Amino acid sequence: MTRLGLVVLALLAAGCTTQQSDLEFRLKKAETDRDQCRAQLEREQARAAAQQKRIETEQDQWNAARAEVSLLSERVARLTQQNKELADLVEQFKNRPTTRPASPASPLPPDLDTALQEFARKFPERVWYDRGKGAISFANDRLFDPGSDVVKPEAAATLTELAGLLARAPAAEFEIIIVGHTDDSPIAREETRARHPTNWHLAVHRAIGVRDVLDRAGLPAERFAVMGYAEYRPLGGDPARNRRVEIFIARKGSPQPLAPVSAGGR
Repeated sequence: MTRLGLVVLALLAAGCTTQQSDLEFRLKKAETDRDQCRAQLEREQARAAAQQKRIETEQDQWNAARAEVSLLSERVARLTQQNKELADLVEQFKNRPTTRPASPASPLPPDLDTALQEFARKFPERVWYDRGKGAISFANDRLFDPGSDVVKPEAAATLTELAGLLARAPAAEFEIIIVGHTDDSPIAREETRARHPTNWHLAVHRAIGVRDVLDRAGLPAERFAVMGYAEYRPLGGDPARNRRVEIFIARKGSPQPLAPVSAGGR
């Protein structure tokens, strides 16, 4: 009996061990399955979160696009309205009689004013005429060589032609005020400084040079006045434009404001 019992006990013990191993195997497999399910769940959750973020980004872009479309629609509406207003203005102007802008009134007699306008048009590169002031301006670079107060021959011919206009009866009662201007460059050449120590001297000497040409053309000396402003009455930043001689035609006995001659007054 004892041996039989031992055998039975051994068989029972072996069966229990096998059952325990089987349980442990199934437990480990369940844990492995659980870990795999958990990892898969985390991947799905991450994928879902990424998808949600993409949806939110696309929604933001959609909202921004709608806002931009709304702004563009408003802009189109404004431009359409402006276009309509401009079209109405064009129609209004089309129905108005065409008139030229009024020219500034000239203090000179009409015949002399017309003659000076034609004179300036004849020499557009060297002369401009300001109707409002009754004044002619000559570019110095066309009148003189650098540093000189001697009028060039071709410029002397132009001044002689002007003298013929100023000798006519309508202009006889007007004085001739000649004003010299320079740029702001100091006189550098020694031989020039010997004759014209400063820009003041050069400006006045050039005005006198113009007066001498008009005097030789036969205009009476008592009609002349000569002035110089050196560099202190510039027209702007262009030195070539600032170097000039202006001739103001003023009625005798009346004050004459010697403001710079404007090319816009032609």
